[in-house]
Amino acid sequence: MTRIKMFGAIPRKPGVSPQWFHDHYRHPHGTMGRTISTMRAYTQSHQVHCDLLDDRQTHFEATAEVWFDCVQDAIDFPTEPNYVALLIPDEPLFVDMEKLRFVFAEEEVLQSGTDWNEAGAQVGDKLFRLDRRPLSIKLLQYVIVDGAQPWDDAGDLALGRRIGALRHVRCRPSPVLHRDGAFCIGIRELYWPTRTAMEEGVAGDPGAWEELLRRPGDAIAYLASAERFM
Repeated sequence: MTRIKMFGAIPRKPGVSPQWFHDHYRHPHGTMGRTISTMRAYTQSHQVHCDLLDDRQTHFEATAEVWFDCVQDAIDFPTEPNYVALLIPDEPLFVDMEKLRFVFAEEEVLQSGTDWNEAGAQVGDKLFRLDRRPLSIKLLQYVIVDGAQPWDDAGDLALGRRIGALRHVRCRPSPVLHRDGAFCIGIRELYWPTRTAMEEGVAGDPGAWEELLRRPGDAIAYLASAERFM
């Protein structure tokens, strides 16, 4: 059985203010979203401005991140009764539906948290785990095409650690669910417990940040407040 993670990359509807978008997405949309029976976990990643990223950081205003137990649950998601009755009618109120993109992906977790045996690591960092955190700061990078070298490299784990990321995940579109390909070839996720931790980590090794961000030939990246709904 293969666990599947869905990314719903959400662009803001023209004419809708950022505040209204984010508030409406949290509630009532997020509150209703918790009722979808096949979801095993649900996070909303809300875009926040970052001077380290280019203008494309606002291409997507948020991302819905949903975990399913198996491929069949992901296949059935568009017809799940509560999604059809509650979520689909609500989406056009705040989403630019023409630019909305979905990716059903397989996760490769390079680092789930800090090693308890790591010398010098803070106790708080050792206790960090995604399922225990209501809020995190994360980088989401949608890789559209590769550059001169593949976006996913053997040195990625070390690069993430050099900028202080406590969790590092690479996702690739499921070949079963995207037989004709997805809008991106991969998704990178880097997590920090706070924005201060992220900024201090990047400032400590800007070269590692640049290598991870600039390696793809084309990518859309944004910093997010990741809010765990379930």
